[in-house]
Amino acid sequence: MLTGIALARRLGDNLAVPAPFTAPDGFQVLFNGFDTANWRMTTIKNQPPDRSNPGNFRVINGTLEAVAGNDMGILWCTTPTPPNFILRLQWLRWTNETNSGVYLRFPDPESKNYNNTAFVPDDFGFEVQIDELARPDGADIHRTGAIYHKDGRTDGETLTLKPARALGEWNDYEIEVKDQVYTVRLNGDVVCVFKNANLYPNRGLASTAVAPSFIGLQCYADPNSRVAFRHIRIQALP
Repeated sequence: MLTGIALARRLGDNLAVPAPFTAPDGFQVLFNGFDTANWRMTTIKNQPPDRSNPGNFRVINGTLEAVAGNDMGILWCTTPTPPNFILRLQWLRWTNETNSGVYLRFPDPESKNYNNTAFVPDDFGFEVQIDELARPDGADIHRTGAIYHKDGRTDGETLTLKPARALGEWNDYEIEVKDQVYTVRLNGDVVCVFKNANLYPNRGLASTAVAPSFIGLQCYADPNSRVAFRHIRIQALP
């Protein structure tokens, strides 16, 4: 008879070890399911205890799963983006209350001396929203697939939004960033085209060697906002 330890070892020997994610489409992998050496969480300083925790992301079964703190945090990839690019990833939500997003083209969050450095991406980049409830006002400009604007501005953005897949199912984002045109595909359908032009001249600046830009994933300050990401990869556009 096998002891409990021996049985566990025998079962472990027969379990397949998950393989790191590789991009079959020739994209550069930014997260392979295991390694987070090129990812960093934003930081908070000089804030009261009830607003001092940006949350974090755990690596679970090849995914990055958000763990809420008591203020917003962003896990950002320290690998600079190309000036123009296509970003592909998958995301999954467990609750209807899930609120998150994918941030594009922001500078190093530690470069602006913010007390909560998550607001550097919020102020200097653009967020592709993940929120089926479209908070705070239910407007489409704040719904999943839209480029979120805190000021409620809608000019420059064309939306053909579609519902996300059911809870517990993976959704596909493909985000094309070409000059100042942002095209978002949700599960294969174009749901947003945003032409920034001069609407926000100091946001979404293309990456350069002197001033690199980055992408990030939002950790919303709500324990009911459960979200995970995987298969994150990028490809340069001419």
